[in-house]
Amino acid sequence: MSVNGAPGKGPQGDLTPEERAALEERSNDLGRKLREARQTEHGQRPEAKSRTGRSEAMGRAMKLSSELVGGVVVGGAIGWYLDSWLQTKPWLFILFFLIGTAAGMRNLVVGAMQQKTPSTPPSSGGADKDK
Repeated sequence: MSVNGAPGKGPQGDLTPEERAALEERSNDLGRKLREARQTEHGQRPEAKSRTGRSEAMGRAMKLSSELVGGVVVGGAIGWYLDSWLQTKPWLFILFFLIGTAAGMRNLVVGAMQQKTPSTPPSSGGADKDK
């Protein structure tokens, strides 16, 4: 009995032989499932991988095009609203349409560069220590 009266655990939280066996069995079962999952992943058909790659490329293209269109639409909408509010038609609409277009192009370039460059883990700081 433990200090708090719970059966099966010693004062240090030691496991009984039955609990240790159950823990090892669960651990072995998890290891077996992980091995099976890795084998299934590595044995994936090549055409399934290419379909996944095409889907990812289509998703990236849709994201980038929506950023461009979104910038143009938001800029135009802001210009249209300000023109109707300040009675300056069509000057603010033209100005904000151009600003929205520039913002959309900037988002497009930044997004494309982020997708082109793979993310690298941050360095552990400074120069290599084994030199």
